Amino acid sequence: MTSKPSLPTLDDVAALAGVSKAVASRALSGKNRPISADKKQRVLDAAEALGYVANPFAQSLSNTSTGLIAIVVNHIADISDLTLFDSLIQAIQALGKQTLFIRLRSQQDIAEIKRNPFVHRVDAALIFSDLIEPDEAPNLFYTNQVIMLNGRKDEQGLSVTINESLGIEQAIAEAQRKQIRQAILLCGRETSQVELQRVESYRQAMHQHGITLVQLGYCDYAYETALDYLQSHPIAQTDGLGVFCTSDSMAMAAMDFFRATSPAMIDRQAIFGFDNTPFSQLGSYRFSTIGYCKDEFVSAIIRLLSEDNLNTAPQKHLIVATRFYAR
Repeated sequence: MTSKPSLPTLDDVAALAGVSKAVASRALSGKNRPISADKKQRVLDAAEALGYVANPFAQSLSNTSTGLIAIVVNHIADISDLTLFDSLIQAIQALGKQTLFIRLRSQQDIAEIKRNPFVHRVDAALIFSDLIEPDEAPNLFYTNQVIMLNGRKDEQGLSVTINESLGIEQAIAEAQRKQIRQAILLCGRETSQVELQRVESYRQAMHQHGITLVQLGYCDYAYETALDYLQSHPIAQTDGLGVFCTSDSMAMAAMDFFRATSPAMIDRQAIFGFDNTPFSQLGSYRFSTIGYCKDEFVSAIIRLLSEDNLNTAPQKHLIVATRFYAR
């Protein structure tokens, strides 16, 4: 039985180039380390001739860099997520880094991060998951570039927060102008502290503008769940009724439900979404929504990732405002 040929090592590259292993390592590190141009070229030529590929984890042990940025999420299911993460991945790649998605389903998954020597050696971590507490995040990764993006923050850390109250107040004020007096609010996860804060913002704005909240349903941001909720909760009177949703996916479900049961709701433009996805601008689903500039949000993240010295960073906590998009 013929044994498989062994992969070329850094020792092999150094021997072929006629340099020490340390010099070969410096030449292949990708950083501007002191080495003559002649030796560096010999090492690069030797690595190419041998087909040598550096092990990123082995490099990280000496370089304290893996070239990876972790993106920690609960899930990527909502249509708004796809638009945001596509832009974010492209911006991270422009920095010369790659992304590593980590999905958390429970506290057990958080414990797994600590046991994974590769995951917790990433260069930076972007925390979208609401399962991670601000004081817990810095202990999960060997980097001081842990950026909280889940609406919560530690004053000593880094964060980008979306200010939702402005856009919500604008939406409720518009509903009042349309003579909406009662409201149904379709929300995401009841276990999410960020979602509970969002619900409170809706409650306060409705109270301020004289709108009574008559139904509150937690539908996990999903089209199917929102449609099931509306079908199983009878609505006796739609005159003066508005439906507010904390995702555009749920607003699309509301559009389909009322198009079949009470077309006047569509005519009155009494359905409001959240996320400002392209779907809210389509002819068949066109509805008013709340959103923020995703390019501005991504730019704020990249600004923090690009800081060489976080101790002297002018701002550690950046805020992106929402606005109401009337349609």
